[in-house]
Parts: sequence; structure tokens; C-alpha cells
Amino acid sequence: MSRVEMPADHPERRALADEAHARPPPTVTAPAAVSCIALEGGDADVIFRKLCELAALHAADPPRPGARHAIVELGGGRIKWELHGEFTSLIVVRVLPGATLAGLDDFPSAFEMLPEGWLAALPGRVIAAADIAVLPIGEQRPAADAVKRWFVADAMAGSRVLDDAAWVFTDFMLRTHGRTRWIVLDTSLGHAQTGRVVQRIMEIEVYRMMAMLAFPVARRMFDELRRGEQQLAQLTAVLAEKTSEREERSLLDELMTIAAVVERSVAATMFRFSAALAYWEIVRSRVSEFREERVGDMRTLNGFLSRRLDPAMHTVMAASRRQEELSNRIERASALLRTRVDIAREEQNLQVLSAMDRRSKLQLRLQETVEGLSIAAITYYMVSLVHRALEPLEGVLHVHADAVAAASIPVIAFALWRSFRRIRTGRSKE
Repeated sequence: MSRVEMPADHPERRALADEAHARPPPTVTAPAAVSCIALEGGDADVIFRKLCELAALHAADPPRPGARHAIVELGGGRIKWELHGEFTSLIVVRVLPGATLAGLDDFPSAFEMLPEGWLAALPGRVIAAADIAVLPIGEQRPAADAVKRWFVADAMAGSRVLDDAAWVFTDFMLRTHGRTRWIVLDTSLGHAQTGRVVQRIMEIEVYRMMAMLAFPVARRMFDELRRGEQQLAQLTAVLAEKTSEREERSLLDELMTIAAVVERSVAATMFRFSAALAYWEIVRSRVSEFREERVGDMRTLNGFLSRRLDPAMHTVMAASRRQEELSNRIERASALLRTRVDIAREEQNLQVLSAMDRRSKLQLRLQETVEGLSIAAITYYMVSLVHRALEPLEGVLHVHADAVAAASIPVIAFALWRSFRRIRTGRSKE
């Protein structure tokens, strides 16, 4: 086969292509215990070093430096580490040879295969944790008592999933050790399918809790939004009345203060609210992928989550909408008040221009008066000069100095008037 040369790759092409395979589901075969934990706020480098120490303890291949996920083989099981945007997750798989639902004395946990104190030494805060028992059951229907003894009856949810390939049960309750319990009864799951079921359960556990992080933030925001709405209503009521320019400027300052508070709260909560809705969408997607079928009168996973968590997500969306609506109302009130202030300012400017126009007319009249007086004064002096110049020459020129001076008055006055007018016309053209 001939070698075909390709153009240069986009610098991000390889990383983007590998992202589709970045987080493969864990390898799980029934019977097994799977335990997962999600840590928020922990130092990822410290967790990575602890994972490397665990690999060295079991003589396993260490994670690749710089990786965002890794699988370390342990004796009788494995641990999978993943670095996410807001949290770090660990999934531990422990093989349970010969385990059955009826034969369980204690609910199994894969964390028991970790060294003592290893888990507690990890940095960060637990946002989600679960123990999942994956047990074979074949074609038989699971005994109700064998399942219910591990859960709180009133909170229990379960269903047949993946076209009767498995049964899934949980009650979403935190036990004293801080973990929820899940039972997956394998009827006809394939090898890869079992891992995907466990992956979905782990994502439902983690992402529903990550979505719920926005709920207390939303409840706190309602008090702040209520205060902002009351302040805006009071300012709007005052704005509806006739106010002075000083009062309008004071109202505008108060509106800007409220707007700053609201925008600060929007900036502080926007990411949390947006992330909550994205996480909740993932949860709903993972539940729908189970293709649930109801088991008797037991609530399904989708029914439980929709009934219990949908109101919390609606609260988050309501808080986000109220923030946006309050911000828009403040913007409209500010625009209205700025318009009133601008109109008042324009009226003042118009009054100033009118006063300037009157002053200009007065100055023009004064200037014309001054020019008339100037023409008279200059004419007087020039006629005087003509008279004085002709007096000594009366006998020589045979002229009468008084008569010539009198005759020169209109000529000199007209010449001066024309000169002043030409000067004024030239200035107006400039």
C-alpha cells in the first residue's frame, strides 16, 4: 500500500480525538464489589502521589505523569483514578469469588482492600461516595426480602434495566460510614456492559450531588434578591413622582449601588448555577440510558430523582431567572432616570444658550452704538484737522476754511462708516 502524505495536523487534533477514549468504564465482572468516591477541593498532585505509592506497594505499573486518568492493578482488584474539572474520583473494584445475594452477611465494600488509613489521608472533601454490590442472579427473580434488608424500605427505589439485563436497587441514603448503597443483580449483562452500568451509577451519585451544591446558594440568594427588589420598588415609586435634579441624581446613585450588588451576586453564582444545570442534565441522561421498567409498586430511579431533586433544580433556575429579571429591571429604571436627568440637563443648556444669545444681541447693539460714537468722534477730529490745515492757506488758495470743513463732514463720515462696515463684514466671514 502506497504511503499517502497528509497535511499538517491541527495542534489540538490528537488531544481532541483521545478525549473520546479518556474515561473508559471500569472493568467489572460479577460477583464484585465496587466502591467510588469523589473528592472536591483536594490537591490533585497529592492524590496522584498517593496513587503512585499504592502502585509501588502492589508492585504495579504507576500512573503516567501528567495523565488525567489511570488504572492501577491491585491484588484481587483494581483502582481507577480520574481528574475532573471540579473534583477527583476514585473507583475501586474488588473481586468477590462465589458471592451471592442470599449469602451476603455484610454489605461488601471495595474500600476494604485498600491499606488502613490510605483513604482517610487523601486531601479534599467528600462530595459523593457509594458502595455497589454487583452480583449474579441468572434468570430467577430476586427475593424481595434478600434485597430490602439492605435498604430503608420507605426510601427504596429500583427497576429492571437495559431490557431485563439487570436489576438495580438503592435508597440514596447515607450510612454511618458516609456512603450510599447500590445493588446490581446481573441477569445477562455482557462484560463491557457491566462496567458501563457501574459507571452510570457512579456518575448519577456524583453529578446529582454536584448539581445540589447550587441549591443552598440559591436559597441564600432569595433573601438578597428580595431586598434588592424591595429597594428597587421604593426607588421606582419615588421616581414616579416629580423630583428635583438633585433628588434624581441621588436616586441614580442609589440605583447604581443596587445594580453593583446584583451584578456582584450574578458574577459569584453564575458558574455554580450553570454547572448545576449541566450536572443535572447528565444525571437525567444517565438515568434514561438505563431504560427502566417498573418493579411492582416500587418507585423507579427516575421517579425518585425527579420527585426529590427536580424541585431543587427548579429553585436554582428560579434564582437564576430572578437575578436576570432584577438586573433587567434595574437597567430599565436606570435608563429612565438617566433620560430624565439628561432632559433636565438639556433644558438647562437651552436656557444657558438663550441667555448667551441675548447677551450676544446686547453686545452687538452695544458694539453698533460704540461704532456710531466712534464714527462721530473720528469725524470730528478729522474735520478739525482739515479746518486747521486750511486756515493758513485761505489767502493763498482763496478758499474759506469753515466752508470746506463743513462740506467735508458727510464725506468723512461716509468713508468711516464704509470702513467700519467692511471690517465687520470681514470678521463675520471668518
